[in-house]
Amino acid sequence: MPLSPDAFIDELWAIARQVPMIEHPWFRGIIEHRWSREQIVLGEVQHYLRVRTNPIFFGYIAINAVQEKNYALMDVVLDNFMEELGGERTHVDIMLQFLEEAGISREEADRADAAPGTMPAIEMIVGGCQRRSALEGLALLAFVEDQHGGANGVAAHVYKEMVGHFGFSPRAAETYQLHAEQDEGHGGRQIDAIRRFATDDETQEKIRGAVQLGVNAFNFEWDGHVQAMTSQREHWRGNGTLNLRQPRVALPR
Repeated sequence: MPLSPDAFIDELWAIARQVPMIEHPWFRGIIEHRWSREQIVLGEVQHYLRVRTNPIFFGYIAINAVQEKNYALMDVVLDNFMEELGGERTHVDIMLQFLEEAGISREEADRADAAPGTMPAIEMIVGGCQRRSALEGLALLAFVEDQHGGANGVAAHVYKEMVGHFGFSPRAAETYQLHAEQDEGHGGRQIDAIRRFATDDETQEKIRGAVQLGVNAFNFEWDGHVQAMTSQREHWRGNGTLNLRQPRVALPR
């Protein structure tokens, strides 16, 4: 029997909170001033390598919504697509402002090696949005974006420290100001879409998997930031223990 919409969203938040965004060493290190300016620049190069794939995975979500003839969901997809990729400057353009202030050209950033965490993050996000339904693609992104945005979200805290403590210009750090302004809306619209459309057992099970994929993928991305800064192959485990469904094992006596 499917869960009620409110109970289902609560369950999905429990999955997302296994790796609370603000506690990841990348973000916590900025907020608590653990990293140097030079280290942050190296982390932001990895951020750029992932963000430059935004048109790819947002495009897959839009294509899947059309192929599924899910026109009600298409409104949510297009709102997010236009905020990310429409207008005079895309999110990639705004990311490049940070690299330019650090003296790094787009060509140099494109030649940078993706860290061990960045590589699987890109593959998981792009592949997940390509091969799963449009609603699953939105679910993959929703709970990460909702944590990122808003006046008290992760991006607002990072922007404040980037400008106030580390001395990056508002133009360089604009990507975090943009996240703070837009991601709460992105995440909220996507969560509302899950609440509206994930009402049967089969769909709810697919959405659980998509949310878990997104949680793991973005955790790998932030790991990649730290790996590039420290040259250490480290993985942040998150909080708590994994709640995995496992088959019963009956070994022969």
